[in-house]
Amino acid sequence: MPNLSMVEIEFKTILKKREMLTANMNSEISDSWARCISNGLDPFKRPKRSVISFQELEEIRQKKESIRKIIIPELELLYSQVAGTNFMVAFSDNEGLVLDTIYDKTCLDGDVGKAVIPGSIWSEKVCGTNGLGLAVALQKPTIVSGKEHFFTNHEKISCFASPIINHEGKTVGIIDASTDARSREQHTLALVNLATRSIETKLFIEQFKSELILNFHPRQEYLSTTSVGLLAINGDGIIVGSNSNAKIMLHGLMDIKNQDFNNIFTESFSSIASNILNNKIIKVTDYLGSSVFVVKNQNYNGENKKQIIQNIKTYACENCKDAKMKREKCILIKSTFAQTQSISKTARRLGISRTTVYKHLN
Repeated sequence: MPNLSMVEIEFKTILKKREMLTANMNSEISDSWARCISNGLDPFKRPKRSVISFQELEEIRQKKESIRKIIIPELELLYSQVAGTNFMVAFSDNEGLVLDTIYDKTCLDGDVGKAVIPGSIWSEKVCGTNGLGLAVALQKPTIVSGKEHFFTNHEKISCFASPIINHEGKTVGIIDASTDARSREQHTLALVNLATRSIETKLFIEQFKSELILNFHPRQEYLSTTSVGLLAINGDGIIVGSNSNAKIMLHGLMDIKNQDFNNIFTESFSSIASNILNNKIIKVTDYLGSSVFVVKNQNYNGENKKQIIQNIKTYACENCKDAKMKREKCILIKSTFAQTQSISKTARRLGISRTTVYKHLN
């Protein structure tokens, strides 16, 4: 591998030949160029075309079928949002192997359509600095436009790429949008990021479809957006999964995988479970003092609802907890409601009014 001084000399030589200035290049791009030089790539030659066979492609697609069922509709939506002359969107695996593409007729005959095809490999070591390959290397959203590409053959292309991160923090694929450099649009990467966040949310819901999934966010109006935090809770009130947004919002509250809900939030899980299961939006506070709004995810199928109800500890409301007779009556009402999940059924079973039941549940 060339030493640092040799890389710097070659870097400056390439910039001079291409009439470029380092001041116009951000550190992520320049670092990528340095890696390309260290790997022996020559920007003035045609990049080595690396495409797997159709049979190999189909085998990999079949292995990725479950994730592709979620991703392809998102690709179609993304394409409809950003489509224009000579534009395409693509899904690659976590190593930069393109599995699926959607593009217009102009793109099919242009530089983009001929280069980014299913089965093509766009890792940095093969194709130099490019949006898809850089997203693989950095595991973060990237833009590589025009002359920022290491190979001169790719100078007419702009690439916008964003990794898909699963609940374990691992990259499971890349979403890429590519176009003619002259058609670069600043909002394209934002749309690509929205697509990947939507995919991550759907992957999380599919992964934990048998658990209670909670949406939470500091602002109530954001509970139905892709910026929402997601927690998967089992029947014992243990957090068994969290998405990237949840990890960010609860940073500093220990590892939130396989942690008791009660160790993170000041409100016990048993005290809010009934309201959560009945689709109420509630406000809870974590042990660092931050408050968030929480609601049951609309995709919850109720598989572990019975176990959750069985494990709800009975407790008295604030108005009844200090008087023994009131406390015992309150606990009876709340435990009966936990079983029936109905104010009317609870009232009939205990021979009291619905208003009385409701008063003790709030």
